Amino acid sequence: MGTASMTSSSHYKVIVIGAGFAGLPAAKTYLQLEPSVSLLIVDENRSIGGVWAKEKLYPGLRANNLLGTYEYPDFPMHEGFGVKKGEHIPGEVIHEYFRQYADEFDLTRRILLETRVRTAEKVGEGWRLVLEHVGGVGKDSGRQEGGRIITCDKLMVATGLTNSPAPIDLMGSKNFQKPLVGYGDWAQREKELLGDESIQHATVLGGGKSAYDCVYLLASSGRRVTWVVRGSGHGPVYMAPAHIYVGPFYCRLELLTSLRLFTWLSPCVWGDADGFGYLRSLLHGTKAGRWFIDKFWNKLGAETIEQAGLNKHEKLKVLQPDAGAFWYSTGLSILNYPTNIYDFVTSGQVDVLRKDIECLQGENTIKFTDGETLETDALICSMGWGFAPDIEFLPRDRHAEFGIPSTGLTKSQKEMWDRLDARADVEILDRFPMLAEGPRLDDDSLLVREHLPLAPDDTTPRTRQEYSPWRLWRGLVPPLVKERNLVFLGVIANFHGAIRNHIVGLWAYAYMNGEHDSLPRNLSVSTTPKMLSSSKRLLTMHEASAKKEDEMSTETESLLYETALFNRFGRWRSPYGYGARYPDFVFDSLPFFDLLLQDLGLNGWRKGWGRIGELFGGSYLPRDYEGLLDEWKHKRSVPNRGDQKS
Repeated sequence: MGTASMTSSSHYKVIVIGAGFAGLPAAKTYLQLEPSVSLLIVDENRSIGGVWAKEKLYPGLRANNLLGTYEYPDFPMHEGFGVKKGEHIPGEVIHEYFRQYADEFDLTRRILLETRVRTAEKVGEGWRLVLEHVGGVGKDSGRQEGGRIITCDKLMVATGLTNSPAPIDLMGSKNFQKPLVGYGDWAQREKELLGDESIQHATVLGGGKSAYDCVYLLASSGRRVTWVVRGSGHGPVYMAPAHIYVGPFYCRLELLTSLRLFTWLSPCVWGDADGFGYLRSLLHGTKAGRWFIDKFWNKLGAETIEQAGLNKHEKLKVLQPDAGAFWYSTGLSILNYPTNIYDFVTSGQVDVLRKDIECLQGENTIKFTDGETLETDALICSMGWGFAPDIEFLPRDRHAEFGIPSTGLTKSQKEMWDRLDARADVEILDRFPMLAEGPRLDDDSLLVREHLPLAPDDTTPRTRQEYSPWRLWRGLVPPLVKERNLVFLGVIANFHGAIRNHIVGLWAYAYMNGEHDSLPRNLSVSTTPKMLSSSKRLLTMHEASAKKEDEMSTETESLLYETALFNRFGRWRSPYGYGARYPDFVFDSLPFFDLLLQDLGLNGWRKGWGRIGELFGGSYLPRDYEGLLDEWKHKRSVPNRGDQKS
């Protein structure tokens, strides 16, 4: 439990919002470099761990990762945690791991729990936060009016991407009398639902991993389940065994994504940061190379479906993903259940439908858009996550400057980003032609809209406003906040979160304190003659906006374009993932780590023996990044700024 008090100081040098996967290592790193800094960690949960907070766990919840990859480099998950080699890590163990991590690095006494940040307002060169104490679980549980005001010089937002489940906005839900449960409340209501003998037939809505979890628990308890996957959505995610055969080789799937050789098979705008740009050019810049890459990804997707068992029965084919594995990024998960979940489908206990729900009718009826109806004893909705921050950032007219998703961008702000996005699209498709051949989803499915309150009669369609995507330089910082006092630590989705958060914690400290290399690596190749020609043609189409660009400083222009390039790449690379909203990548993680380490003046090649080690040294694991802090202090000759713990 955190021991910080609401009656503590009203001003801190650093405030970290979120005591989870990203927030804890960032706070730890800052304190290691400045032990006397006044630092507070604020979290709305009753316990630390973010999505792994004790109150958010439910039976059978496990990490997709096996032992050895879900741990920070400087705090290995030792034998005392009770997880054996080759086992998926239970949620209870992950929570305990975070608790011990906080104790080990003297974070616990700096954590203020059950406290929500209601607003964060930019005031001068700092931030003014309004806090409110919350009790219980859920966004509105135990809310107290009023709020305490605290200020800080630097703000780290580490609330992550799975903090706010998308709301249930089905028409007719107000009059639905049977249990109607969103995934965000599943941990609190699971015992109630499974203990209710009147619930013999449950319906689960969703095609992601969380929906899989709900279906498995309900079916394991003997319930009959109707599993509804939206017909108009992105379809079911890829689900794979932890180990698959790739040709004759039996491979641990998560380790393939951190093997240097395999990262070259994914087009990536920051890929050249790994030092193998010539090989990437050969693979992605030639027809022969692209033919080989296409064959590889087709084979990987087909083998994943085959080895998951989705070809073995006609009833399972409805759970096959709608597109090739290449286009999903983190829309791929692991079958980490004690028994085969698909046996429930083939036996008929679980019935899978690809339909859209039109509305809920009466006390217990679901009406589909094709006119058919279904009676159910309970409806569990796993509808994804709200990707916009649940903190209100002020002033609202500076949302574009902060880089956060917003429905309030001005016309000129939208025009600026439209121009930058269009220019980035030209470069991306010129460098990686295969991305232009990807699946085309309808525009509506790529937009993310603000869920407005239900109309009073609960039957009137709601008007929704379109959110802008996250627009952060390096996926971490607003390109227009010159004071360097705001960092978003958890707005990147990838498979190697422990490594990423370990590196990002150091990167964020260096950024906030002006300790980066003076000339960070440029992602764009638009200075080449071919790209200059394409850009000139594009800028002619946006002549009015181009004049405005001339008024910007060269540095600001570069940061804005780099931000657009980084974010638009995700739109083209993972249309069936989340790339249109925020950075979402899997095979591109390793060169991303290389990029951040280069910003810090450190070497991303950590296997030893130069290129030979990178080629034959095996997959990267958290232990390969142990000692980064000491390396950076030695490289930059940065002394501790304080020698006593507060």
